[in-house]
Amino acid sequence: NEDTSKTGVYVALFYVKDLSHPYHRTKVDLNAQQNNITGGVLECQSPQLACVICEGGPKAIKRYIRLMTIRMKWKGVDNSMLEEEEDEEDEGGGRPKFNPDNTCELVWTGMATKRFF
Repeated sequence: NEDTSKTGVYVALFYVKDLSHPYHRTKVDLNAQQNNITGGVLECQSPQLACVICEGGPKAIKRYIRLMTIRMKWKGVDNSMLEEEEDEEDEGGGRPKFNPDNTCELVWTGMATKRFF
């Protein structure tokens, strides 16, 4: 837990093309909790997009930016694994599919005087 009382709160805003998959929702939420990050998600269905805003200490926000922009598999697992799953699930009644066109972009970073979430 970083002390943000003297330095202010660091804020980051992300644009995510599709946050509907349970894998992505869980990762975004759990990593925010682990890094003591507060914030919110604004999801739209038409057009399908999501804005993720998060606030926390400088180290936590730096780690979270790296997670969201580099480490997270927004397009899903490797294509070879997806093809094998498709062969096994021809009926389509299994898990939801990843969006192959999914992206996440860091829109803005800045500071605030206090936490708002």
